[in-house]
Amino acid sequence: MTAPLLRVLKFAFQNFWRNFWLSVVTVSMLALTLLSVNILVVLNHVAQKAIQAVEDRVEVSVYFKPEVTTDQLTAAAGQLRNLPQVRDVETVTADQALAQFKARHAGEDAIMKSLAEVGGNPFGPSLIVKARAADDFPVILQALQDPQFQDQIREKDFGNYSQLIDRIRFLTDRARALGIGIAALFLAIAVLIVFNTVRMGIFIHREEIGIMKLVGATDRFVKGPFLAEAVFYSLLATLVVVAIVLPTVAVMEPKLDVFLGAGYQTGLVAYFQQNWLLIFGGQFAALAILNLIATSLAMRRYLRV
Repeated sequence: MTAPLLRVLKFAFQNFWRNFWLSVVTVSMLALTLLSVNILVVLNHVAQKAIQAVEDRVEVSVYFKPEVTTDQLTAAAGQLRNLPQVRDVETVTADQALAQFKARHAGEDAIMKSLAEVGGNPFGPSLIVKARAADDFPVILQALQDPQFQDQIREKDFGNYSQLIDRIRFLTDRARALGIGIAALFLAIAVLIVFNTVRMGIFIHREEIGIMKLVGATDRFVKGPFLAEAVFYSLLATLVVVAIVLPTVAVMEPKLDVFLGAGYQTGLVAYFQQNWLLIFGGQFAALAILNLIATSLAMRRYLRV
């Protein structure tokens, strides 16, 4: 069993080197296909992290009138915390609001003079309500219509996070569709190249194949080198992609972390480290199966054994 297998592998490597430039083109097209797939993997992961970062910032600022007491503020916060759509509620007293305003506008003499002319504390207490998702805004805003404290609220302020998340998803879907189209194009070209590589190999080695059959070689032994070569193409293309993707991801990650903002990380390197076998192993297996199918079709059509 070992000797025939070694001979098959030997003939496969010989075929690879005899058609070196054609083999390079084949591996290059397969590698481009896998690169397109890995771009989609990175895009999907970063998009999910971006949406998560936006949803972590989803909040409603509820400003109460200055006469609202601490007990009334606490009651309103407690009622909002009971909602399953609410992740957290932060209370800001009137004194804290004044201190934050002064810190934010320190050094702006005109604003500070205006504040002094007003006299006292013009700010009321407020609540910062963090929602679990942008779609939870309507429920939270409806809860704020409760007559118990509706008259106590001076203003509600919230960013349009739903549109931002929808925009991210829209752009991600468009980019994903484009990536799938490019990957499919590269894959089709690669499969055709593999098909023609096998056809040319059969033509070049037709005399050797005839001699093998005369001396008693089995059909499996004759076909073996071509199948092994198809798997070798897949393995080599996968290794090339691994050598490109992992360093590129390591360089990209700090820049993408800056894009997400302080306190958020894409975790791209960790993602690939934790899932490298699933990502690259799955890509190698899928590519090997497609190459074996293309090789089998080429042999069925052109190889007479």
